[in-house]
Amino acid sequence: MTKSIRKSLASKWLVIAKEYDLVKQNKSTNFTHVRQISNAYGVTRRDIRKYHSRWVESGRNWESLLPRKRGPKPGTLKILSKQEERAVMGIRRRLNANEFEIYHLVKGHFKIDPSVSTIYRTFKRYPLNKKRIAVIKRYEKAYPGEMIHCDSYVLDKMLFLDRKTRYLFGAIDDHTRLCYIEPMESHQALHTTRALFRAYQWFGSHGIRVREAMTDNGSEFTCYTSHNRSKETHNFEVMLQALDIRHRYTRPYRPQTNGKIERFWRILNDECLRLQDRASGPKELFAELEGYLYRYNYRRRHSALKHETPLDRLKHVTEILK
Repeated sequence: MTKSIRKSLASKWLVIAKEYDLVKQNKSTNFTHVRQISNAYGVTRRDIRKYHSRWVESGRNWESLLPRKRGPKPGTLKILSKQEERAVMGIRRRLNANEFEIYHLVKGHFKIDPSVSTIYRTFKRYPLNKKRIAVIKRYEKAYPGEMIHCDSYVLDKMLFLDRKTRYLFGAIDDHTRLCYIEPMESHQALHTTRALFRAYQWFGSHGIRVREAMTDNGSEFTCYTSHNRSKETHNFEVMLQALDIRHRYTRPYRPQTNGKIERFWRILNDECLRLQDRASGPKELFAELEGYLYRYNYRRRHSALKHETPLDRLKHVTEILK
């Protein structure tokens, strides 16, 4: 920071300190009371006295009026690693322990023993305390087809010999977690629209009538700027209108709103994609995806469904309707 910038930052308080000094000596030609200085410059009388005392104690040096750094001194704030944070939050979830109890449990087990306040700051970064739990809205739709979550996923080009980027279209039912995926060569609106229609037919084969679809604000799903075509002529929007499906949008830069499909992509990568041979071709990979999708929908038990399969959840609904 140059000296001129530093002087410009301190210039306001330098003028106020000088005026305050003159008012105290009854020599000011502009003000007669400190309250007038406070109103003129939009500051409190307490701050005026504070900066004036700094100025006088420093021998009337203008650098004493510069803003002072706040917060802990460098090197004094203890930050936990991600692994240590997971350990702290795991203890909190399983034992429902507070920061004081966790402090004694983890003491001597970390590289640096965290303080009670450090553990509490870790709590605040995760939505586990009562105030933040009240703010969070966790929801699950009441019946199959009430809402599906749609998204596109970019496959790693290293999975293919031709090193060509390919995409997946995914749609997951909010209530049952039944999921449909389809490979695409491009994630443009035309390809996602075709994939949506086939997903609609797939859900229909399971007896599910789709009512709403939630997507992000990507160009493959919607159009909202004056430079592009309007929503009425967008391929994806037209298909939704033709199928009588209401379109819902996530908040920009908030993927948690579409969290169910985002979580599915993570599961797919952990349990299927990352285990594939890097030299496999598109046909082999897509065959593996079909097999995994069968296991996911009909065999895999989900903790979010109380350790039932998506097919079991769908059967419960059909049994109630009989």
